Amino acid sequence: MDFSFKKRPVKRLYGEYTILFIFLALCIFGTYLVTGHTFILSKDALNQHLPLLAKYREALVSFFHHLRLNFWSWQMGLGSDTFQVYSYYTIGDIFSYLALLFPAAKITLAYQVINIIRMYCVGLAFVYFAQHFKFRNSVILMGATTYLVNSFLLYACIAQPFFTTPFIIFPLIVVQIERILQEGSPWPLAGAFTWMLVSNYYLAYVLGIGSFLYLVLRVGTHYRRTLNYGKALLKLAFATITSVLLSAVLLVPEIIAVTNSTRTGSLFANGLKTYPLYYYLFLPKSLINGGQWYFMFWSALGIVSIGFIALVYIYSRPRKYPLLTISLGLALIMLLIPAVGAFFNGMMSASNRWTLLIYLPLAMTVCILAENIPMLDQKTMAVLSWATGIYLIVLIATFFFDNENDIFMPVIFLIGSLMVIWLIHLNKLAHPYQWLLAITMLNAGVNAIYAAFPYNGDFSSSMLSRGEYQAITSNRYGNLDQDLKNNSFYRVSTISQNKIIDGPNLDNDLTSGLHNIDSYYSLQNKYLGQFNTSLQNNQYQANIPIRQADDRTIMNNFFGVKYLFVQSNGDNATKIPAGYFLDKATDPVINYDEGQPSNPQSKDEFVPTQTMRYKTNYAFPLLYWQDNYIKKKDYQSLSPTEKERVLATGVLVDKQEKLRGMKAAKLKTHVYPLKSELVSNRLNKVNPAKLTYTDSEETYQLQLPELQSKKMQQKLKGSELHIEFSKIKYIPFSMKEQIAYEQAHLKETVLNPGNVINQRYTHYRYWRYHVLNGSPDISFKLNIGSKFGTATIEQARQSTLSLFKHVTNSTLNIGYYDGKLPTSLTFQPSKLGTYELKYRVVAEKLDNNYYREVKTLQRHRLENVKFKRNQVQGMIKTTRPGVLTSSIPYSTGWSVKVNGKKATTLRTNQAFLGVYLPAGTHHVTFSYELPGIKLGVLLSLIGLGWTIFAGIITIGWERKRK
Repeated sequence: MDFSFKKRPVKRLYGEYTILFIFLALCIFGTYLVTGHTFILSKDALNQHLPLLAKYREALVSFFHHLRLNFWSWQMGLGSDTFQVYSYYTIGDIFSYLALLFPAAKITLAYQVINIIRMYCVGLAFVYFAQHFKFRNSVILMGATTYLVNSFLLYACIAQPFFTTPFIIFPLIVVQIERILQEGSPWPLAGAFTWMLVSNYYLAYVLGIGSFLYLVLRVGTHYRRTLNYGKALLKLAFATITSVLLSAVLLVPEIIAVTNSTRTGSLFANGLKTYPLYYYLFLPKSLINGGQWYFMFWSALGIVSIGFIALVYIYSRPRKYPLLTISLGLALIMLLIPAVGAFFNGMMSASNRWTLLIYLPLAMTVCILAENIPMLDQKTMAVLSWATGIYLIVLIATFFFDNENDIFMPVIFLIGSLMVIWLIHLNKLAHPYQWLLAITMLNAGVNAIYAAFPYNGDFSSSMLSRGEYQAITSNRYGNLDQDLKNNSFYRVSTISQNKIIDGPNLDNDLTSGLHNIDSYYSLQNKYLGQFNTSLQNNQYQANIPIRQADDRTIMNNFFGVKYLFVQSNGDNATKIPAGYFLDKATDPVINYDEGQPSNPQSKDEFVPTQTMRYKTNYAFPLLYWQDNYIKKKDYQSLSPTEKERVLATGVLVDKQEKLRGMKAAKLKTHVYPLKSELVSNRLNKVNPAKLTYTDSEETYQLQLPELQSKKMQQKLKGSELHIEFSKIKYIPFSMKEQIAYEQAHLKETVLNPGNVINQRYTHYRYWRYHVLNGSPDISFKLNIGSKFGTATIEQARQSTLSLFKHVTNSTLNIGYYDGKLPTSLTFQPSKLGTYELKYRVVAEKLDNNYYREVKTLQRHRLENVKFKRNQVQGMIKTTRPGVLTSSIPYSTGWSVKVNGKKATTLRTNQAFLGVYLPAGTHHVTFSYELPGIKLGVLLSLIGLGWTIFAGIITIGWERKRK
């Protein structure tokens, strides 16, 4: 490929691209508008992208007015570094600043318009890139169409908008690397690298690797003998060092945030050595299945159908196009290995988001084919035809196995594209390039429409309807938050699996003004993760560390949850933690068609639906003093339930040598183990340590014989029931074993005489089911049923990416029993296989002993608490030495002054902020500063000075040379 920097007339080209984009944008976004939807996905966009854009815009406006930066937010979960959150989503995203052009009331419009502008810039970047080759305008537009409309972007432009930015940056980087290889200026590459580094650290990581691979392959295939290596390396080093220094103000704090987040320590590639069989079977059809929205490990691909023919053409001439054939061949190999996806995903799950890098060479193959179509010989046409025929056979075979018709339109366009190429070859078409552009545009348009069509899966139905975002944010708690006063600090929560807003899962709350403990961000405090792991919060995930704390009473109290919002017709509506009482409810509404008695005799029997607000008087203060400490050795010996129980008794401190004059707490956990037996519905006692589950119809009871005693019932009245799993191991059966057990079960159910089982058909049916579902895999569920509903421990599939965790232990909260405790619970595994379980059932007594301890903590709260920018302060009088502890997440960014003198911050209870206080009256001020910001600013100032100096030298040199 001859890459040229000679100027060419481009005004017409960019004008034609703009017209092309209008057509493609109508196809990409127009379907949502026609069906009454927005471009706001009811998951990440609802929870993260849109509200964070609104908050960041608000922060920018505040900064412009007051010239002050706020690095800490009390609204993001328990409290979070705002930079840690914004740096991933908004700070380095140049498009987010366009929101300043819109009034705050139009932020949803701004969000959607910005998404369209991003997509326009994607195609624009490709046009800029492709104009450096000897392609005619219509050929470049074909490439732009291929680059712009693909499965990755059709999903990302709606669901993960900032993932469209690397599609803009990568072509720019390639052009500027090429400029250096042709002995041009390094300044444009320094600019492109700076944009890459500030945009998003994760995307910069992917783009950086991609840029390096391009450089190596380009030099190896084209410049190997002609390159002035010394000069090129100096220019590359200049661009790299300059960009790193300039972006250090963002990069240094980002690196610190990442290394101190829950992202570290993930299971590499989710434990996968190879992908499931279905992945390899369906990868071929993914190449042209542009209307799909379900991605296998983010292996989206989904380009226009002519792309396959272009690949065949390129590989028929590998020596002529070595860079493309090597890079795309390498990409195919990389797609087959989970470890590659994990490497590109920061050593975490096997996410093939790195495939964003291969759309540029794929689009280039289409351009090369299109430019050369009129010159194709008979032999090449035969190769293209035979390869297309073989590919069609593969697609047809896939269709018969998968029985999904999403490949129908791509096949039509594949055949249509080949027919157009033949007609051009036979000189049957005038204006051949216009015909090629037309069929490519039509193919891309149909793919875009199909992806957004409301009857294709549930992608379109996952979009918010017009006005729904405003309705959700204004009715987050059924309007029961309107009369709550903010004269003291408290937090709120909901009940697990209980949806007040029907439909989407709501985690973050950045709109009500309340402090919800639930949060969903890509970067979360690692200490908070350690705390929830230690207490075995069943709901813990790296991106969502607390959720509703599994409705555990003490954890909710500890986090300072004063109010709970509950929907009466939702799951777990009666699973209310201890001490919470009904405070307020919405007017009852009766749905006569659902959830009502089958034969009501009076109106009083109808069950109303209400949103309810529960309140407790036992929420821990945000900051409070404790004079007893818990020895680390004692704490480590406790079970998860016992660990949460002693939170009211004493404080665990990381630096126990600092605790002068304090006494070790006498730990009385009031947690009572209960004997349990696992019995199947075949009346067999089962050893949970060796549970071989071979029949999906077999159910179990977890019997608690001690609770049949009235004395024990009386003793444990007012307890929360937990099941503590110290070991969970699941070994799935092999495919052969699984099918054998399922066929055996089928035989057992055929009792009528004369019935015959078609063994061959059932074997295929079971085999097909398991292949399509990725069996055997490590996923499973353990379901425990009680009067409150079903509590579940779930091991996610290995195909789950951001929210995957490897479950080896957990604690299930069954619920709080104010009266009689259950004598048995139902137990049901979800999948056949072998389970090794070690657990104990415990009753956590929540009586006056606990409530007295909480009242003591409340009396020892920090008084006159005031919140200022990056600061919280208050007064406290202590009669003995102790620790002022809190439920504020700990970070090295916190510092503390006691009576105006600097003191040492302590990490308390594994994850929270504290300080040692001697006896006396103390004015305490905690202040927060972004970790790494001073070093980052210093390096960026050095980089700015270096850039100015180098710029002056460059200008002088250029003038002297001229």
